[in-house]
Amino acid sequence: MTKKFFLKTSPIILLLGILLLTACRNSTPNQEPINIPMGPALTALPQIWQVPPPPEHATIAEELISRELPQLTPLIPGELLVTMHTSMGDIVFRFFPTEAPLAVENFITHAWNGYYNGVSFHRVMPDFMVQGGCPEGTGMAGESIWGQTFGQELSPQLRHFRGALAMAQTRMPNSIGSQFYVVQNTDIGGMYRSEFARMLQTQDEQLYEFPDGSTMTIGEMFPAASLDYFIENGGTPFLDWHFSENPHTVFGHVVAGMDVVDAIVGVETEGGGEANPFQHRPVRPVLINGFSFNEYAG
Repeated sequence: MTKKFFLKTSPIILLLGILLLTACRNSTPNQEPINIPMGPALTALPQIWQVPPPPEHATIAEELISRELPQLTPLIPGELLVTMHTSMGDIVFRFFPTEAPLAVENFITHAWNGYYNGVSFHRVMPDFMVQGGCPEGTGMAGESIWGQTFGQELSPQLRHFRGALAMAQTRMPNSIGSQFYVVQNTDIGGMYRSEFARMLQTQDEQLYEFPDGSTMTIGEMFPAASLDYFIENGGTPFLDWHFSENPHTVFGHVVAGMDVVDAIVGVETEGGGEANPFQHRPVRPVLINGFSFNEYAG
């Protein structure tokens, strides 16, 4: 039997412990208006996942550290933007194929081929996320464009900020199929807010020394811009690889339409409980009607 896809809401894991294992409501959404400049609709499937190979890194620290935060960088002319047309409005996404090429190719190809058309958001949770992409609308189905599941693509450059687009998975390895979610949470909570505020005051403090002798500071792994964004806008940092035992793959981000995401998360849902496997499913389906593909016109 196919296992149900889910997102884990575990407590925060101590940062140093995670690094040892891996080393080997702001009320107003911080979003651009929906009328962002777009070029003509694309007439062919965009090959946006054809990216150059990643650079070779001399040290472990160099491989992990990056001050480049693609989700917070301005859009550039020619960048692909995909508009998801839902029954409650439009949501516009950008993508990060350098960091998550498989997830981007999978989502874009499914969207282009109409795999998601007519599919509902089967799980919506206020102060958390909206989840869709299951062709049966149950959360129990869906496959990748390759006909089989695939594994996580975890990048320290991508975070579960409010507005992040990520792939759903089970607790099992290589369990990503077609299901995705958009982070809606507007408040990371007092525990993270307090810890992130401390990190902002200790950016130059050494965080870890790796077996090859390279070192990393708090600011190199957690740039101030990322901490500020979490504190001011929200997100779900407990799903990032920095903190989670079961981290999830971020591969895109909302650039317009977070008001639509907020509206979707506010709809009436099923009661749930052990007798109802469809907990958090909208009573009246919220559907994906189709997609538009354009380039950012600048």
